[in-house]
Amino acid sequence: MSPQRRTALWSVLAAGALIALKLATGLATGSLGLVSEAVHSGTDLVAALLTFFAVGVAGRPADPGHQYGHGKAEHLAALAEATFLVLASLAIVWRAATRLVESGHATVRAEWYALAVVGVVIAVDLGRTAASARAARRHGSAALSSNALHFASDLAGSVAVLVGLLLARA
Repeated sequence: MSPQRRTALWSVLAAGALIALKLATGLATGSLGLVSEAVHSGTDLVAALLTFFAVGVAGRPADPGHQYGHGKAEHLAALAEATFLVLASLAIVWRAATRLVESGHATVRAEWYALAVVGVVIAVDLGRTAASARAARRHGSAALSSNALHFASDLAGSVAVLVGLLLARA
């Protein structure tokens, strides 16, 4: 397995673990922020799978049907990843707006374990961002570069959830 595919595979595994962790904690605490982050991690899983397969296709040599090789597969994966992010973001905004309008006061239980989970998520997001950026630079990979930017935005979202939980706790 190529180093690019190995990096993408780690992103797939991390996304799967983060979905379970965020969703379980979000449902247990009533935090829409964590549930939204779990949905976002679902898009991360789809994006990481796209990147995993695109990097594999992009590494194939030229053939009669693809005289210039398969390198554009990475750019198509980056475009698909951006599309998934936009759709997921719109769904999350819709859900948040609906919750604000329909509920008088939502109760969020910002338990210690929710803060610990978000701390773990932030650490994983930092690791995924750094690993993807490093691999993208080393191999000149557009798909891994897109992943790195995506994971950096995940990091910002995770920090926002942490701030929200800390404010709910105050």
